[in-house]
Amino acid sequence: MQATKNLKLGNKKEVNMLSGSIMKGIMTIAIPIMIMNVLQSLFNIIDMTILKMYDTDGGYSVGAVGACGTLFSFITGLAIGIAAGANVVIARYIGKGDKDGVDKSVGTALVFSVISGVVLLIIGVCFAEFFLGLVNCPTKFFDKAVLYFRLYFLGMPFFTFYNFAAAILRSSGDSRRPMIYLTIGGVVKVALTFLLVGVLKMEIVGVSIATISTWIITSILDVIALIRDGGVVAVNFKKLRIYGKQLKEMLIIGIPTGLQQALYSVANLVIAGAVNTYGSDEITKANASTGVSIANNFDGILYQIVMAPALAVMPYVSQNVGAKNMKRAKESIWKGMLITLVFGGFFGMLSAIFSAQLSSIMTSNPEVIKFSQQKMMLVSSTYFICGINEILGAGLKGMGKPIIPMISTMIFMCAIRFPWVWFVYPLFPNLTFLYTIWPIGWVLSIITVLCFLIPTAKKLQQKFEEEKQLNAQEVEVA
Repeated sequence: MQATKNLKLGNKKEVNMLSGSIMKGIMTIAIPIMIMNVLQSLFNIIDMTILKMYDTDGGYSVGAVGACGTLFSFITGLAIGIAAGANVVIARYIGKGDKDGVDKSVGTALVFSVISGVVLLIIGVCFAEFFLGLVNCPTKFFDKAVLYFRLYFLGMPFFTFYNFAAAILRSSGDSRRPMIYLTIGGVVKVALTFLLVGVLKMEIVGVSIATISTWIITSILDVIALIRDGGVVAVNFKKLRIYGKQLKEMLIIGIPTGLQQALYSVANLVIAGAVNTYGSDEITKANASTGVSIANNFDGILYQIVMAPALAVMPYVSQNVGAKNMKRAKESIWKGMLITLVFGGFFGMLSAIFSAQLSSIMTSNPEVIKFSQQKMMLVSSTYFICGINEILGAGLKGMGKPIIPMISTMIFMCAIRFPWVWFVYPLFPNLTFLYTIWPIGWVLSIITVLCFLIPTAKKLQQKFEEEKQLNAQEVEVA
């Protein structure tokens, strides 16, 4: 039953998910992911801080960058979701001990990443004005937002490639090297931002060039790792093409996962649209939009913190399902939940308590800080609930059932927000009340996912036990 007898891990950077301490294993994978994603968010905050320091347009360059954030998440969510699908599929083949399946999946994922990146580039450049119009981007910085949107999407092929490459490495438990590479790229990004924005006064264009440079550097480092020392997921150049079976498996997991990520962004777009129309004058609308954009940066950090254990649990569950060890798969879910509760609760409360100080890093406007605080005080302090939801969803995805988390997100993170914004919020037109839909949606989603996770785990366990009994009977007959 232990598939690793036929497929050994290639280097010490990988984690044996089929035996040993589950808590230690999840932490080994999750902590680097957490650090990597938090650093990425911090680098974005530093970008906005530098932009604020050298902005010559009354602070609206920060608003222009922030207005694009939710849209970026929406459009890139599908590609990131398919990368998660590749992670699950490759982990399953590792659990089964199928090296040929691993090689074909790695080759398919890398080729598909480039293709999807080119498609996203075309979409982003051609439809920038359309997308920004959908969220009622304030006229004060609409033109700057359009410019930033188009420049950002010029780097999409590199963005998708490094996400897929990192997902491939994480499928074998190697999350440390993607963290190191992103840190290197992030340091370069900050240096370039200071040079291009602070010295050369390139503002929006400078931030875009620095961001794309990070993706290029990280992509190069990731592919070198996969070629030189990829271990069990090393690139096999003979199989560097798209295989129909492996692509189908990735899409079955990845499309619902990507749609789930995109639906999160659609839900946020609904809220952003309401915030962007808050107030009776353009100044108030711009202040509200900028304030929420600042809050979104810190909420983005919290999301990365609570999401990291889920990204570790997903391959853990997938490998153990591949090895037909449901007891270990289920245990990884509950231990992942404990980790996200501790980290999400602790950092969420810190974010809420110091919301004013954190917001003031990116603005000195007291009205903007007030709008930022309104969101952080409520949403940040409850982000651990989001973490629980992500862990449970990751468990289902690892079991090959990504549809339920997607539908749950569609209903409780997206659909429910339309009547909330259109009918409930107008009765109590206060932004703090508007934001309560976040924890409400998370709780309802947790209840829904649990109703499917428990019976799915039981069915798989029963199936594996029946297969074990059947194999034992065949051995006796032989």
